[in-house]
Amino acid sequence: MQVEGDAQEKSTLKEETKSADSVKEKEVISGQTAQILVEDEALSAADFHNNDNKVLSALNEAGSNYSFKGLMRKLNLHQQSLSRALHRLEEMGLVEKSQVGYRLSKDGGAGISRVGQHSPKGREYMQLLQSHIPLKVRAVEIVRQLVGKWFKNLRWIGMIESGTGYTLQWSSDDGSFQINLRMISDYIVIETNAFAEKEKVDAMVGSYAIYQHITRAMQSLLGAYAVDHHFSYN
Repeated sequence: MQVEGDAQEKSTLKEETKSADSVKEKEVISGQTAQILVEDEALSAADFHNNDNKVLSALNEAGSNYSFKGLMRKLNLHQQSLSRALHRLEEMGLVEKSQVGYRLSKDGGAGISRVGQHSPKGREYMQLLQSHIPLKVRAVEIVRQLVGKWFKNLRWIGMIESGTGYTLQWSSDDGSFQINLRMISDYIVIETNAFAEKEKVDAMVGSYAIYQHITRAMQSLLGAYAVDHHFSYN
């Protein structure tokens, strides 16, 4: 009789376990535990749309900040397509909006490393201009004069800030080439990836327009410094 009682008890425990497992299965199917399951899983390439990958790749550099229109030009995406991609990435917590554009969030950098994103290798850049920045002028003061500005046939894209300096980027009207202005230590370097001869000429014209704007900005900053310095001794 005792053996039969044990058998019945074991049978009851099995039924209860089956019932509990069935409830869990229904909860998973109904989506009640979906949030927990997703949190435990790592992001994969399948979690991203093609345009999402393009945006993440463009922002995949520390200190990158790109305006909405800058991303449109850089990635050659339609306004609505880019808007949807940014919305998805913001909801996932991978991209956030800064004062000067869009950038990767802290989670965004980790997300890219898990998915294995990398920026495609493009055309090589050649130097167009190089100049010295007066010691009395801070690089950030020049950056403020350039962010968001358009020059000739060049349209503003965005900016990358790093521990060594700044990189400001512009693109041609048709997106055929790009110009970078690098500010490292006390030097300004303007470079382009223009390839065709006409592109190179257009890039040179645009780079001189940028340089003229920088020259006027530095004259203004140095003039203001001279006035302040004069009054500080009087």
